[in-house]
Amino acid sequence: MIKHRIKYYPFFLLSFFCSLSVASNQVRLVPTFISCSVYISLDSVSQCFVSYKMQGDNVWKKTLAPIYDSLNKECRVSIVRLREDSDYDVKVQLTVAGQTEKIITSNFRTWASAPPVAQTIPVSSFNRNEDGGLVFNQLHGNPEGWIKIIGDVPVHAGKKMEAAVLVNKCSYLLFDGLTVTGGGKHGIKTTEHTSDVRFSNCDISRWGRKPVQQNENGHFLDKNGKEINNDGGFTLYKSVNIVLERSYIHDPNGYTNPWNGTVEIGKLKGRKYTYAHPQGPNAVYVMQSGGGFVLRYNDLVGSQTHRYNDPVEGWQNRDVAGGFAKDADIYGNVMAFGQDDAIELDGGQCNVRVFDNRMEQTYCGVSTAPNKKGPSYIFNNIIWNLGNSLGMTGNAIKNGGGMAHTAGIQYLFNNTIIHNSGGMAGVGYGDNTPENKRELYIAQTRNNIFYSQLDLGNNYRKGYNINDVYRNPACSYDYDILGNCKEKDGRGAIIAADDSEKNGIYALSSFENLENGILILKADDPGIHKGIVIPNFAEGTNRLPPSMGAFEFGAASGLFPMRPIAIQADKYFVRMKTGEPVQLRFLTGNEPAAGFKIRMSDDMLPWLQVDASDTRVRPGTVITLTLKATDTVPYTRNGMLFFRLDNGLSVPVTIFAE
Repeated sequence: MIKHRIKYYPFFLLSFFCSLSVASNQVRLVPTFISCSVYISLDSVSQCFVSYKMQGDNVWKKTLAPIYDSLNKECRVSIVRLREDSDYDVKVQLTVAGQTEKIITSNFRTWASAPPVAQTIPVSSFNRNEDGGLVFNQLHGNPEGWIKIIGDVPVHAGKKMEAAVLVNKCSYLLFDGLTVTGGGKHGIKTTEHTSDVRFSNCDISRWGRKPVQQNENGHFLDKNGKEINNDGGFTLYKSVNIVLERSYIHDPNGYTNPWNGTVEIGKLKGRKYTYAHPQGPNAVYVMQSGGGFVLRYNDLVGSQTHRYNDPVEGWQNRDVAGGFAKDADIYGNVMAFGQDDAIELDGGQCNVRVFDNRMEQTYCGVSTAPNKKGPSYIFNNIIWNLGNSLGMTGNAIKNGGGMAHTAGIQYLFNNTIIHNSGGMAGVGYGDNTPENKRELYIAQTRNNIFYSQLDLGNNYRKGYNINDVYRNPACSYDYDILGNCKEKDGRGAIIAADDSEKNGIYALSSFENLENGILILKADDPGIHKGIVIPNFAEGTNRLPPSMGAFEFGAASGLFPMRPIAIQADKYFVRMKTGEPVQLRFLTGNEPAAGFKIRMSDDMLPWLQVDASDTRVRPGTVITLTLKATDTVPYTRNGMLFFRLDNGLSVPVTIFAE
């Protein structure tokens, strides 16, 4: 007996089910900057169609078909790729037997990046606590007049207080340009009853507990013998409408163990351990978000010596309120250098949207295990160059939850997934019993590139582009390109229900320059214009169907993650040798004149020398960086270099020194 919100029917059928009975205020719209969650309260089964348009336009555009939640008696869908600070109309059409029974209209306005500011206060005006940190308690602006707090001086805190900067029961605040170091557990933390607070262009580092030894499982312990886990550079706790953007979170105090390894410090040094879940710091730690969390254009990057557990981690996985929970946007971020997942969505996943991100140098890419409510949308992301500190890898997309926890669906559209272990698989969550089927999940894939760099071998988990071990009929896989560079014919492989990937292409994708991280498709790629139109997500260009992968064929820039910046590099991945200089060119395009800095993690400074040909960005020019790998260090020489503008937007480049 399945007791979930969504029964296991083929999803192409249940996605159109909605109800006819109408209550007052039955349509609820929850906008962010460029997205909007749609909720339609309904009682009995009917067909439901949602369309939208910008006010003043004449043409209505279709959304993806809503899902129907029989337990909560509502339909849900997201509208994406909207314009900021704009008014939109929404139309909901209910039909029975093909006949329209009711049309409901509503409207919303997307958020503005620059809300009205009534007062600007330098952070130096606020009194520090005994630890050198700051507590903002019950400080309130209002929708018509936000309070802006600018980082004119750094905030350097000790370890006595939980957070270097604590924002408690505040609203309508804008923090801009804060430099924050320290904090006993967290760099910046927002608390319950905090809403409508934004953090822009912040630099957060050296927070959390320092490890002094490890236990038999490899977990790092603090001076009190407690396991170190989930010390967040930025921690959100039960807050609503929080924005973190254009910020650099790096170099935590803590370490994270890989899944398997050897104890490195303390009295057990040299002892081996196996299958110990990574524990350590996170760049961003989300605890029961109240909704409206926007995480955009951030550099959330650990280092080879100070890897994160997950760059972005959620709390309370088995609960609907877990993780990002609902109505969240995660886009334009770099998430890299962790021992487990790049991002953990586990929990509610109710209208949670993950797109235009770059994920690498983690054990897995995106975790959706479990999806307690849904739907979540994962689209136009690049997941590649996976690997923990020891080079070990899992699945690029990690699903699961089984009969006990799987209730919602995750959509995967137009992602570029280059993996050297598994592409998408049900790894599992919950009890591992035949009745529970912990690896069971519900997903729909369209227009993705799956590119395997590992032959199939003897392990059923390894090398496959899709591995749905239960062949769940509620899943739907089609119109993906499935390749394996280790196979003679380049064909990839899947495990899924019969008739999956009827229109899939079993071939190897062809990129402009994979070695240098230029992942635009070549003109001879078999996936060009071979995708399927997905309303509001992938609609093609020039009356042609969409192409496979994160970049539409003919993309003007190969920059990833995708960001509102005109600068692009000639390489996004550089492999170097000691003593042999490499040049890296940045084309400024029509980017306005601005200052920039080259940033990297602390453990890169001893071995990477960088010289720039200029000190400022000027439109229409080229800035050349000359890179030289110098001293040998007692750890693998890899990391990420950032060409960061004064406004916090950056161009990231991965560096490997052989």
